[in-house]
Amino acid sequence: MLTHLYEYLDSEMTPDDEQRMRAHVAHCSPCLAELSVEDLVKQLVKRSCSERAPDTLRVRIHQQLTMAVVK
Repeated sequence: MLTHLYEYLDSEMTPDDEQRMRAHVAHCSPCLAELSVEDLVKQLVKRSCSERAPDTLRVRIHQQLTMAVVK
């Protein structure tokens, strides 16, 4: 289950998988602890990173990601 923590934190799971993850974490102390740490780190990064990347950088990254997916 630890491999799916980021999917859970980023709301990238199906509703059924999300429900299973919530049920698992409710009964698994190691997963709950890891989830709490990762969530805290995510919140700290979000608070600390208030600057927006320049549009030229965003466009360049988008182009590179698009090219990587096409390959």
